[in-house]
Parts: sequence; C-alpha cells; structure tokens
Amino acid sequence: MITKNTKKMIDTCLGYADDIQMKPYSNYPANSKISLRNILKDELLTFLGFLFDPDSSDIEQQIVYLNSHLDIIITQQNFIRFINDRCKEEYFLKQVPQSLMYFVSDDVSPMSSRTGYGISISRYLINCFNEVGCQFIAYGGISTREAERLSQYIGMMQNYIQSFNVNGTPVASFTERVDKISYGGPTVPPPQPETAAWNGTGVRDRTGQPVQLKQKKSLDDLMEELNSLIGLDSVKGSLSSLINLIKVRKMREQLGFKSPDMSMHLVFSGNPGTGKTTVARLLAEIYHQLGVVSRGQLVEVDRAGLVEGYVGQTAIKTAEVIDSAMGGVLFIDEAYTLTSQKESEDFGQEAVDTLLKRMEDNRADFVVIVAGYTENMKTFINSNPGLKSRFNKFIEFPDYTGEEMFRIYKEMCFSHDFVMDNEAEAEVKGHLENLSLHHGENFANAREVRNYFERCVERQAGRIVKEPMIDANSLTTFKLADVKE
Repeated sequence: MITKNTKKMIDTCLGYADDIQMKPYSNYPANSKISLRNILKDELLTFLGFLFDPDSSDIEQQIVYLNSHLDIIITQQNFIRFINDRCKEEYFLKQVPQSLMYFVSDDVSPMSSRTGYGISISRYLINCFNEVGCQFIAYGGISTREAERLSQYIGMMQNYIQSFNVNGTPVASFTERVDKISYGGPTVPPPQPETAAWNGTGVRDRTGQPVQLKQKKSLDDLMEELNSLIGLDSVKGSLSSLINLIKVRKMREQLGFKSPDMSMHLVFSGNPGTGKTTVARLLAEIYHQLGVVSRGQLVEVDRAGLVEGYVGQTAIKTAEVIDSAMGGVLFIDEAYTLTSQKESEDFGQEAVDTLLKRMEDNRADFVVIVAGYTENMKTFINSNPGLKSRFNKFIEFPDYTGEEMFRIYKEMCFSHDFVMDNEAEAEVKGHLENLSLHHGENFANAREVRNYFERCVERQAGRIVKEPMIDANSLTTFKLADVKE
C-alpha cells in the first residue's frame, strides 16, 4: 500500500532529524527544549493545516490520516482551531521549514559522511512533504485550492535548496508518478524509469537491422521542459494545477475513493506565436505519463485537414484524423473557422458534429485541444451547447513582453552560433521592447522574433561577403548594421 510507504518516509525523516540534532557541527541549539524530531512533526501538521480546504474536504477521513501517519491524537475541533491559529497563508509561502534548513545544513557540511544512492536528505525531506500532502488531499477530496497550495509550498522548498550546492539527484516533484516517489527511504535505490518498451528490442528496419527507438521522456523531464519555456507563467500555473488534480484523482482511485468526472479537453486562446502548439505537444506526453491517454502522440490539424467540399466527405475525413489521434491528443488550430463560415454549403459544422460524437464515444482515451484568437474561441465554444459542455477550461496565452522576446532572440543566436556585439545587443533589446509595446493587430510574438532574426542573418551575410578577410569571428558576430531595421 502507498500509505505504508508514506509512513516509512516520515519515519525515515524523523530518524534523520534525530541524527542531525546529535551532530556536533549541526548548530542545533544544545539547550533547546524542543527536539528537531518534534519540530518536523509540528511542521508537517501545520503544512497539512495550510493545505486543508474546509469547503471541499472530508475532514473525518483526514483526521484518521493525521492520527495514523503523524502518531498524534487530534480531534476535528482542535484541528480547526489549530488551523486558525497557526496556518495563515501569508506566513506559509514566506517561511521555509526549520527542519529543511537543518537538513540542507547537513547536506552541505564537509563533515557529513552520508552515502546512499544519489539522493540528498534535504531533497528526500521535500519528497516526504510532497507525498504526505498528496495523501492528505486524496483522503479529503479533490480541491483546486489544495492542489495549488501544495504546488506553491513544494515549489518554495525546492527554490530554497537551489541556492545551495546540495549534492544528489532531485527526487520526484508533485507531478511524478506515485510508484516513483513512494519507495522506502534514501537507503533504498529508487526504481528506474520504465524505458524497456522504448529501447528498440525486437524492432527491425526493412533490411533486418535492429532499430534503436527514441526513449520516452520521464514526467520530471517533461515538466522541466515545460517550466523552462520562456514566459508563459500563467499558462504554467494553470497546467500545474490541472496536473495536480489529475495526480490526486489517480491516488484517490488507488485508495478506493470515488472522484467526480473531470474533462481533460482544453481551449488554448491567444495571439499567434505564443507557444500554444509547443505546450500542446508537451501536454500530450504529460497526459500519457499520467495515464490519461494510452499513447501520447499529438496530431495537429486545422480546418483544411478536417473539411471537404462535398456532402459526406467531411465526416469521413474528420473520422480518419480522429482515428490517428486516438490514444493521444488532437490539436485543432484556428478551430473557430469550423463554424465561422456563413455559406449554406459550408461543411465545418459536419466536422464539429463528428468530433463531438467521437469525444463522447471515446472519452476514456481521447483528448482534444482547440486553439485560436481569444474572442473568436469564445464565440466558437458558445456556438454549440455540445462544445460548451465539453470545453470548460480556457488557458490564455499572453503576448510576450519585450524582455521575453529578447530572451527568445538570444536563444536563437545561441542555437545558430551567433553572438552580438554591445551595440547590436542594445539595438535588438530596444527594438523588441518597442515592438512589444507598439505592434499591429496581427502581431505574431515569437514568429515576429524569428522573422526579425532571419532578416538579421541576411543583412549580416550581405555585409561580410564584401569584406576582404572573412574569419570565424566575422561569420558569427552581429554588428549594429545587421540588426538595425
């Protein structure tokens, strides 16, 4: 049972607390009347009080969880009083647990002689908080507020240890699979990612030679890739909350609790070039890792890929596209064009009708993401009761700021072996800042940056080809004349 492993993680961390307190170099106050073990237990309790949502939680089940896992006796009345006294939101998102500070201190101390399997005890402690929080939410009921608070708190702990040179491989985040975060302790090797099905075994090409297939990325890898995207903070926050809810839903199922129906279909709204397709591709793989879909491929299509000009052909064409996306995600760009045509012989509605039926018939293994301009997508969803009932979660992709576009431009330079001299860098930064503030109606965000970068490459080529001596520095450096529009 997962709960037994969770209890073992708590006991392991409490044992570490006892050990750290006895170390002469730990700086733990010798005259302290409270042991580090009790501080940790208190911080776990206040952490769960911080997560608690009185509007949606089954407090009776959660009290059972507290008493069985933290070895305490607390009543519902006392728990509520404890929350009101000790678990204020403004405090929790600013104050790192004392226990984590001492665990980090032990990790970074040159006198520490811990050995294991590449997992630092401070990271293991974060993993313990994460798992305890997951279990607590699973016992109490799915709540968006609880999931968001859990992500925020674990993120705060992760941010704290990043400022230290903590050895060891980061253990799983909240979005990691349960079986990868529930092993018994840092003296037990964590299970390895399941890549056997992707290592090419038994797969051969037409000549009979073995084929080495690309290994699937782990959930941690995918989340790191998502979070590394420039900008899109609100998008990342919305997806993090959604992923948390899916994770808790899975845990509730494993514990035998019922969960309300939850739509995985999404509306991505915003201007072009804001990363909607990139995020959709990552989300398809994340959905696969979470068990939402069985394959995790992304099939990208627009109106032309669904609609034909004759009666009956659109339904056939749309069905073929849906079949190719089964077990994964169908991404329909500029989806509003399916219903925006006013001609009587337009067959876009036929594509919508076919899509809605298949979404209902195959809802266990088929996800649809529709995307387009914000206002047009609102009109599209409201045009059909079936669309409105299936697409109830909008994620808005904001335009990039000037600073974010400058970071995108620098990444393009880096990936294509270009650098800027000081004058060029100042010009690029000013140009992109001005573009972000004063752009036309058809502003295309990152696409605008890419087009600008390509023009810079053309101007640089036109300049250096006239030079008598061309060396590596000339080939790779942008000067003011190259970047000035």
